[in-house]
Amino acid sequence: MSTSITRRLGAAIGTVVLAAAVALVNVAPAQAVTLPGNIDPNQPRSFTVHKFALGPNNGQNAGTGQQLPSTAGLGTPLPGAVFTATQVAGVDLTTPEGWTIANSLSPQAASTRLTGAPFTSAPSAADGTATFPADMPLGLFYVQETVLPAAATNPTAPFLVSLPLPTGPVGAPANQWIYDVHVYPKNAVTETTKTRVPAPANSAEARNPDLIRWAIASSVPTLAAGDTITSFSLTDTVPGALVFPASPPAGVSPSTVTVTNAGGITQNFALGADYTITNTDATSTVEATSVLSFTSAGLTRLTTMQGGLVSFNVLTRAVSIPSNGLITNSATANINGALETVTGTTPIGQLTVFAYESNNGGPRTALGGAVYQVYLNQNDANNQQNPITINGSTNWTTGANGIVAIPIITPGNYYVREITPPTGFNLPQSNPVQAVVVAGPTSTVPPVQNYVEFNHTQVSASNFLLPLTGGDGGLWFGLGGGALVAIAIGAAIAAARRRAGAVSVSA
Repeated sequence: MSTSITRRLGAAIGTVVLAAAVALVNVAPAQAVTLPGNIDPNQPRSFTVHKFALGPNNGQNAGTGQQLPSTAGLGTPLPGAVFTATQVAGVDLTTPEGWTIANSLSPQAASTRLTGAPFTSAPSAADGTATFPADMPLGLFYVQETVLPAAATNPTAPFLVSLPLPTGPVGAPANQWIYDVHVYPKNAVTETTKTRVPAPANSAEARNPDLIRWAIASSVPTLAAGDTITSFSLTDTVPGALVFPASPPAGVSPSTVTVTNAGGITQNFALGADYTITNTDATSTVEATSVLSFTSAGLTRLTTMQGGLVSFNVLTRAVSIPSNGLITNSATANINGALETVTGTTPIGQLTVFAYESNNGGPRTALGGAVYQVYLNQNDANNQQNPITINGSTNWTTGANGIVAIPIITPGNYYVREITPPTGFNLPQSNPVQAVVVAGPTSTVPPVQNYVEFNHTQVSASNFLLPLTGGDGGLWFGLGGGALVAIAIGAAIAAARRRAGAVSVSA
């Protein structure tokens, strides 16, 4: 083979075989085996794949087949990837004809003329490195990614690589053979998170403390050139402690979707046109789910927003309290068939109120019929305005045992006010009272939690005029009776005198 032909074909095959093996720089460590002259079939060969996530700051330049330093800014390594390399039939790299054929093949064309059993790499390690067996022969190989890393959304496109690989006339060094070949294919990956979204202070949502809003966020992956986003969905799967409200309370927004581009600018994606939200209630065997799915139009738009972010804010309502006071549920992103599942946890509590009467620290007697409201701040409690609502209720009344539970409350500081006392009793002197709600149910034994109580006194009898009996009352009744007798005697004497005077005048 002439020198000019070798240079021309070497440069061409280098471009073909490494079309998918993208990297940022092309500095080779000293230990890489790179030799000039004719191909040496006795020189040991090796083939190593370095697996990294594709991002906006890497994957812009074609690789050279040489190993890159760890400081090359390659991105995030991806463990768990497995590759196969299958030899392409009819390509003898010890002949000029073989190089002519190799230079004419595309990966798609080469895939129709494979021969022999494929060589399989070890799964990529934590640093993204996947190594092939050392006994691979001279030849042209069709390389496929057969097992994707956990976070990958797209497999690396199949590519061709020769062993050895020519550096070509523009290589560094030029016109030499690389026997230890290193390639750097990238995967499109996404990152999904799930967190609790606190309600804004003193908002309508905060005044419904049984509502829990979750933020499921997933990045729009950076794809290899020519790839598109063919599917994108986020699924929130909730446990039995949560339900999806059929309609949110007044002033509370429903589940929402926000899409931002790589610059963080919100895009105008419309429900129905760009995406759908489907809620499914739980059954005896299946948990409830809320699914965000993008339509064909929405997927086309997402493909142009690589590096952006999709946020799915899901509104749920707590209906029970786990024993540890923590509600955990999961979210799954499905992007181009790649699945990633994450979990989110939030605390939930309750508040129990006890109404009773007790004289000077004596035995406590439970009182039914006391009515309570709960507020987010003391000013609202003092003015009896903006009470919290739990599943539509704002008032809670004690039963015959003197107890009432405000069933599901997000942990925090609250103010409890008695608005109607038990019949025949006064409103408590300490009213309202502050209550601290923590995760978990009520406990009335140390450490006491999620519990407040109100002591009552009876309505005073001083406003009532009652007859006086016993003691000095007998004396007054005796004096009153004696006066009545004296009055009667005086009246009788006066009457007798009038009769006597009348007799004297007649005579």
